[in-house]
Amino acid sequence: MALIFSVAGGAYAQESPLTEQDKALIEKGKQIAQKAQKMEMPSLLQNQHMDEAQAEAKAFFKQLQTTNPTLKEMHRKQAEKGIYSDHRILVFASLSLGEQGLDDVLTAVSGQPDSVIVFRGIPEGMNLGQGVKAIQALAAKKDPVPNIIINPTLFKTYNITAVPTIVMLEDEPLPGEQPNVVAQVSGLSDPVWLAREVDNGEKGDLGVKGPVEKISEPDLIDVAKKRLANIDWEEKKKQAIERFWTKQNFNELPRAPKSRTREIDPSVMITSDISTPDGTVFAHAGDVINPLCDPKEVCKPGTRPFTQAVVVFDPLDKKQMELLAKKLPEIKQEPGVQRITYIATEFDKDKGWDSYKSVTDNFDAPVYLLTPDLITRFELEHTPSVITARGKKFVVRELAEEGGE
Repeated sequence: MALIFSVAGGAYAQESPLTEQDKALIEKGKQIAQKAQKMEMPSLLQNQHMDEAQAEAKAFFKQLQTTNPTLKEMHRKQAEKGIYSDHRILVFASLSLGEQGLDDVLTAVSGQPDSVIVFRGIPEGMNLGQGVKAIQALAAKKDPVPNIIINPTLFKTYNITAVPTIVMLEDEPLPGEQPNVVAQVSGLSDPVWLAREVDNGEKGDLGVKGPVEKISEPDLIDVAKKRLANIDWEEKKKQAIERFWTKQNFNELPRAPKSRTREIDPSVMITSDISTPDGTVFAHAGDVINPLCDPKEVCKPGTRPFTQAVVVFDPLDKKQMELLAKKLPEIKQEPGVQRITYIATEFDKDKGWDSYKSVTDNFDAPVYLLTPDLITRFELEHTPSVITARGKKFVVRELAEEGGE
């Protein structure tokens, strides 16, 4: 048994008009439904022909709502407006009815496909999961399991203040319209009784016919709004920021044992033609192109010079930081280097943002985290590494105190 939550959504200001064809289809469906309504109501549970007629009518309308474009759109808007039309008879209940009272409601609705038990919310002192389980446990005792929903909007729509209350809606309202109430009664839990009275000509509010109870469950929507209003969003934001570093997965690399320089050719083979916005093809499938442009030459479409030095380092390694302090002035003066991008392999998780701020303050520049993609692209193996470009190749230099290049 699946407990359904039904909460009203937004509303559309204007409805699409039904075409003449749509109206004709609806009229046909209503004629089918009327055939069922004319049959003897007391034999509702035993009358096979009536069951078949009702099933035929429901199947007809269901098919229309999934195949007819106009009705399909109207049905969608109806759902978004919070109009409930899945069941004709609503039996409003609450845990305040007690074990016997609830058992009476569940027994009465069990086996009634057109009826549904409606709760306003979950009991106080329970979270959503606990409340749902409590209601499910009660329903699971019945075979077949009765239809149950939690829908506080329906309590407001039909002004339900005491339970049990049964509300019978018109059978097939036009899509997009709130179904009218045919009849309702309080103090009783058997939908068959109300259906029989309607068949005998009774309409409207039939009053209180038995004992009623106040609704013990608070409105689920009101509870949600209250909880949202009580949330300290600034504190949540602060906590999220504080948790940021504890969730980070760092890509650490060992310290370079010696100085080393390697060149990387970034050339790639094109798998399909590449064109400029005006349609000019500058690279054909099968061509091998290099995205780097030599700063001394005129760049071809799709290429550009690499005018920065990317420094990859471990800020928690004091020796690396000392080495960079010596090397950075030289790197900044190298030909073609217009700016430096700093990429760290890790930060101190315990210190979090303080660790990050300390490193950025040290370089007076933003510092980024090393990613697996960058490691692969530049074949990084050690830190500190400095990535620059020479002509049409990348140059990766691993720095160390001892030894030479």
